[in-house]
Amino acid sequence: MRLTNSTRGKWPEVCALSLICCVLLSSCRPETGEPPMLSQADLVVYTVQEKGICEPVVKEFEERTGLNVKVEAGSLEELLKTLEDGGGPCSDDGETWDVVFGVGIRTLEEKKEYWQAYESPETPFIAGAFRCSDHKWTSFSACPLVIMYNTNVVTYREVPAGWTSLLEPRWKGRVAFMDPGMSDIYSSALAAAVYTYRGKDYMEQLAANLEYSSLSSLSEVNSGILDGRYSLGVTIEGTAQALRSGGADVDYIYPKEGTTVLPDGTAIVNGCSRPEAARRFLDFTVSKDAQKILVSDLNRRSVRMDVPPLPGLSPVSRLSIIDMDLKELSREKEEILKQWNGILSLHKRRAGE
Repeated sequence: MRLTNSTRGKWPEVCALSLICCVLLSSCRPETGEPPMLSQADLVVYTVQEKGICEPVVKEFEERTGLNVKVEAGSLEELLKTLEDGGGPCSDDGETWDVVFGVGIRTLEEKKEYWQAYESPETPFIAGAFRCSDHKWTSFSACPLVIMYNTNVVTYREVPAGWTSLLEPRWKGRVAFMDPGMSDIYSSALAAAVYTYRGKDYMEQLAANLEYSSLSSLSEVNSGILDGRYSLGVTIEGTAQALRSGGADVDYIYPKEGTTVLPDGTAIVNGCSRPEAARRFLDFTVSKDAQKILVSDLNRRSVRMDVPPLPGLSPVSRLSIIDMDLKELSREKEEILKQWNGILSLHKRRAGE
């Protein structure tokens, strides 16, 4: 901090005033020396969503209800590890979660034993394809997969058309692709690409075109395409739409062979400490007001039948969607991940790594 000449002249007075302030502040502390009490959370939410998606929903819920929400953010991998460790859904400090929010419904479906059934009064407004038959989870948003490209790098003649575009030699080392073992989005993308490919070596060709390298987060994929380090890559429609609407030099296509729509959702944890607050939060996430925010502010698609997509976007019913149900897609992804890991392991052995 720089001092002015007038301040230097008053230095003894400044020191004395600072000392008095320190004494006064110290006198305000509890005599026991214990840290000040923090306000208790009325609800603990675990989410795998990016802050930009989760925060507006939680803030709006807090403002409307007056409840204090504690958000714990982590990855899907961390969520699964926590569940499989046997300690139950809770944080490192032992605080149990009441709700998991924004988790892919494939994961919610596979881990049903951790969630309690709850039928939201908003359920009749949710499209049938996004409903859970036994109410163990409630969908939140629908995310079609797209291929996004940098318009400064990809010329008009080079615009990708579908999943096979990721195999083109011109994009060798220029395709942003996340490790499919770390992401529902990328394991689904790989399953969709292999499912529609009329050949047996899609994954071998793709791994070679990626130069056997992948990224560890979706944000790395998006930022890599945005700054031109990569020419194209797979992402979700909402992210691509938000970047394009914001003036970024990107555009996107729906793969001509067909894409898949990944819903995410909310589930109430079995035996949670605050069940009433958990139900209120779940109801809010799928309410018409929250779903309108989802579309207008977060560029996502609503799962409700009475909330249309952003102007200019086709309804999901008009997109070319791969005809695979949830269980079939899960089986395909498990097998594909085994094969993918086998391809990478073989490459490492051959390369002497």
